[in-house]
Amino acid sequence: MVNLNNNGYEGIVIAINPSVPEDEKLIQNIKEDGLGSARLIRMNHAAEMYLIQIIEKGSMIGMVTFESDATIQNNLIKITEDSTYLNITAKLPQNAGGGTSICSGLRKGFQVITSSNQSTSGSEIILLTDGEDNTISSCFEEVKQSGAIIHTIAVGPSAANELETLSDMTGGHRFYAYKDINGLIDAFSRISSSSGSIAQQSLQLESKALTIERNEWINGTVPVDSTIGNDTFFAVTWTIKKPHILLQDPRGKIYKTPDFQEDKLTIRSARLRIPGIAEAGNWIYSFQNKNVNSQLLTVTVTTRARSPTTLPVTATAHMSQNTADYSRPVIVYARVSQGFLPVLGVNVTAIIESEDGNQVIMELWDNGVGADTVKNDGIYSRYFTDYHGNGRYSLKVHVQARRNTARLSLRQPNKALYIPGYVENGKIIANPPRPEVKEDAAEAKVEDFSRVTSGGSFTVLGAPPNGNHAPVFPPGKIADLEAKFKGDHIQLSWTASGDVLDKGKADSYMIRISKHFQDLQEDCHNATLVNTSSLIPKEAGSRENFEFKPESFKIENGIHIYIAIQAISKANLTSEVSNIAHATKFILPQESSAPALCADMPALSVAIFGFAMILSLF
Repeated sequence: MVNLNNNGYEGIVIAINPSVPEDEKLIQNIKEDGLGSARLIRMNHAAEMYLIQIIEKGSMIGMVTFESDATIQNNLIKITEDSTYLNITAKLPQNAGGGTSICSGLRKGFQVITSSNQSTSGSEIILLTDGEDNTISSCFEEVKQSGAIIHTIAVGPSAANELETLSDMTGGHRFYAYKDINGLIDAFSRISSSSGSIAQQSLQLESKALTIERNEWINGTVPVDSTIGNDTFFAVTWTIKKPHILLQDPRGKIYKTPDFQEDKLTIRSARLRIPGIAEAGNWIYSFQNKNVNSQLLTVTVTTRARSPTTLPVTATAHMSQNTADYSRPVIVYARVSQGFLPVLGVNVTAIIESEDGNQVIMELWDNGVGADTVKNDGIYSRYFTDYHGNGRYSLKVHVQARRNTARLSLRQPNKALYIPGYVENGKIIANPPRPEVKEDAAEAKVEDFSRVTSGGSFTVLGAPPNGNHAPVFPPGKIADLEAKFKGDHIQLSWTASGDVLDKGKADSYMIRISKHFQDLQEDCHNATLVNTSSLIPKEAGSRENFEFKPESFKIENGIHIYIAIQAISKANLTSEVSNIAHATKFILPQESSAPALCADMPALSVAIFGFAMILSLF
């Protein structure tokens, strides 16, 4: 007996006569047909949502469907009003056929473009497929010559292996959608955001898939900030039965289930378009599962800029490379900005999902440590090493600013090296102190907001047969070591490395010092070792502090001491040598011929006497 519940069907069971030997191949085909039909429903719903909620007005859209052959469903149609999309959605495929000929689909796509007196060069094609095709390479040269940009969306584990080559060779995006519809919608949203005016681009505020038990309620909050709110949609999908829906705006107005219109063409979905401009503030949604069994619900919220003159906060994400070697880490990047200004102090979470549905959730950092090269530049990053076998992986990023923690950086970082002083004719001459700019003086507060973006997909190769043992990497390099004298002691501070790159906490630290920079740069292992037995490493990303007295050196005025640090993992792997910090014991001499009328000069001299200067070299 084969039960197809939760695959897009309800109450459909295939009964098999027990007196007839089971045909495992037949059973598998029945299951695959059910999954294929469910994928078709999701694909149609995502395509419809793209046309209604995401595509910019004024765009020209056509549609081609393909199986073993391709058919033009629509030539280019200009999206001018809300009803225009109906001409396209009416021809979305309702049945999944056999065969997959991607090259046939692309050729018909080129024909759609040229038949409307448009050039294929620079035109964009969204190629969505869940089928296998071993003949894609036959049209690679034709695709290159066209100059078209091809965005590929692989749906499910059977999509053609060479599919992403099309996007890589044309400069398009590549995506992988596993089971729920959100992956498809996320992909379409990212494609839209690569073209057109920022004021017209669709922004995702929420994208969640939730399994809800019978009669269970779930709640969520979506902040709508004052830079957005135009053309706002709340869309809900379900797998079996429409849930009970409540939506409350910031003023307390409540929208109920009947306000969410069900789609006539794509079943098991409904949406609400907020009239006019959505009210700024927190929107609260609640769903109750009215089905007798649990079911999967998804919620997607999209909007656009409130005004063409005020830029909204945007988020983009990507991996450091499209193809990852299992033995090497890759880096996840997310950029959060408002116009050209970086947005700081937000929570950025990456969700990476493999072909078998395994998810890794990780926080991204903008602290200048590990994978993040520059602190407070609005680019949040982290190493990814938790591979789960070969195949496609998808990346999705959630950005949230809560409790007024976000701020806008109004200044560019100063990379000029500060020199505290110099020696002239054997006399120490002090430079003026480095001008200090208070952090909050160059920042502006940003109201609470939420953004969701897809970072596309990447492919992992070289995993062992079982594919589930993560490779071992050393701790990440410490890049922000700072040093200064306090009396005869040196105070160090840095951001903690991890046990594996920037994850976990190291087992121990090794600190070496020298009076010569080259000793640490060229032959660090022979430099003087500092006793760190009392230093217990903290969790990666934490601030570390350590103080020691350089016993092997005579501390005198003008002495320079260079310091480097390495982290050691529990597997006894050692990180790269850190940046080399420089501490100088710098005491300004008292003026013996000070004028008698300067009665307060001795006090000033004492204040300067214990002053220590720091020079960090990277």
